[in-house]
Amino acid sequence: MIIDRHMVRQVAMPCLLVSAVLMIIFVGYSLSRFLTQADAGLLNSAEVIHLTLLKVLIALEVLLPIGLFFGLILGLGKLHSDSEIIAMQASGMGEARMLRPVVALAIPLALFIAVLSFYVRPWAYAQTYTMLALAEASSDIDRIKAGQFYLTRKTAADELSEDQDSERAIFIEKISPDQALERIFIRTRVGDELQLISSQTGLFIEQPESQYHLLELDDARIFKRVDDGPDLFAQIGSFTMRVVNELPEPLRYRSKFVASSVLAESSNPKDRAEYQWRLSTPVTTLLLALLTVPLSRSRPRQGRYAKLLLAFAVYAAYYNLLEVSQTWVKQERASSIWWTPLLLMLLVVLVYIPWRSLGKGGAAAKNEEN
Repeated sequence: MIIDRHMVRQVAMPCLLVSAVLMIIFVGYSLSRFLTQADAGLLNSAEVIHLTLLKVLIALEVLLPIGLFFGLILGLGKLHSDSEIIAMQASGMGEARMLRPVVALAIPLALFIAVLSFYVRPWAYAQTYTMLALAEASSDIDRIKAGQFYLTRKTAADELSEDQDSERAIFIEKISPDQALERIFIRTRVGDELQLISSQTGLFIEQPESQYHLLELDDARIFKRVDDGPDLFAQIGSFTMRVVNELPEPLRYRSKFVASSVLAESSNPKDRAEYQWRLSTPVTTLLLALLTVPLSRSRPRQGRYAKLLLAFAVYAAYYNLLEVSQTWVKQERASSIWWTPLLLMLLVVLVYIPWRSLGKGGAAAKNEEN
């Protein structure tokens, strides 16, 4: 129908624009987080881009419903402010009839979000955790950039006791293509012990088949502070350090990357919370879309932004309650998160009830009795 196509055009563009803006903001936020790790030498540029794309895929199940919700509020608000809704109502077109174009947008999007939640979300989380595990397992020297400090909490196995924390800071001023190093500084802290090593030149020797790579330093100066004895200082003509060439540890179990079919049969509270979250995302999309028609009601020439503050309050309250309910399921304080979508459904039902008509009908009946 012509009116349906017109309404779809009017509300689809704001939905696309809001979703695009949200994704741009989220990409910038994710990039800033991963670039911080890249500056510390923990990630390279390709990994930063890959991880950012994976984060966007995960976030789409939340960003798209938000984009649809606020886009519909803006689009319907414009129709109200231009008095087009008034004209439609004057021609006998009620709010129930106006739901057709809204539902026409919401149902395909809800199905797409269901696919994202049930299949793309666990895959993207598995890829993310695998990539971060590989990055963590990479040798220190492989990720060092010339002229920058590199911080790590990993040391060779023979330097680290199981009950002690360790951290290492490495600075290399120049690194040539053949792995020749100039002006090296290494600070290692194991528990309360501190070791400083400096050298003017060195060489990094990769041993892919071995458990360790080798770092050979020329005329190395070594200072070591220990708890149970005097401080040590030495200058060694040729000093060799071993750098761990470790394989990534197997991924520990996380509900976020487990297949939905497995979560459905699990009795673990974290698994149940994750599975119910995945089920709730398409339901949330539909409910928020249905809420926009009555929520966007406004007087003629009131402005398309009149109900944005109220829409934001509803959205913020709902998602906060959804997060709380998910946490309660994880903590076994509740068995389900569905009370939150049910509250939203109740709100949708309440705002569709014609309270003014009911009030007028009651008043008219009372006047007739008198």
